[in-house]
Amino acid sequence: MPRRIISVGASSKKAGKSKVASFLVSEFKPTCALKVSSGSHTRSAIVTDPELLGRPGTDTGALLAAGARKVLWVNASGNRLAAELEQALEMFPADCTLVIEGNSALEHVEADFSVFVMTVPFDEFKPSAEQALRKADLVLVDMRWNLAGEQEDSIGRGLAERTPGARVIYYSDEQGFDSALERTAAMARRALS
Repeated sequence: MPRRIISVGASSKKAGKSKVASFLVSEFKPTCALKVSSGSHTRSAIVTDPELLGRPGTDTGALLAAGARKVLWVNASGNRLAAELEQALEMFPADCTLVIEGNSALEHVEADFSVFVMTVPFDEFKPSAEQALRKADLVLVDMRWNLAGEQEDSIGRGLAERTPGARVIYYSDEQGFDSALERTAAMARRALS
């Protein structure tokens, strides 16, 4: 079976994309995971060190704890990202579903199913979020915190302009988030079958 790719992006830091990615890892077996960052958090552009990847409290540690059989972290930006992503993709087995966490990966990788987590108004999106949103098949809209007080219909209009055809799930509490995760997994299964 050819590799299938699920991507998870978000509007801002701490939006919950790691929780969504970890949940999807736990739902699909065998699963591998790739964390993509743009910056200079590490010396190496592709991190493979199990000790570093497995640290509790990190995104990669959460992906491993969720059951990913292999996790890598690509930490590159600009013109280096495409080459580093290509090299990292070659390091994964062909038979696993690959969950990719990070907006910038979608500049270079075609996902079979793409999830976007929105937690802030459009004018507060981080720079990489708009492109990831445009490629989303599903948008999870967290109406707590920064979106509290926003109207679903105005958010819906903004989403329809930016990502026509994407499904949208709104939630406003932990129970709603848990339900959104279950629905996300079901949609991803349909998209990958």
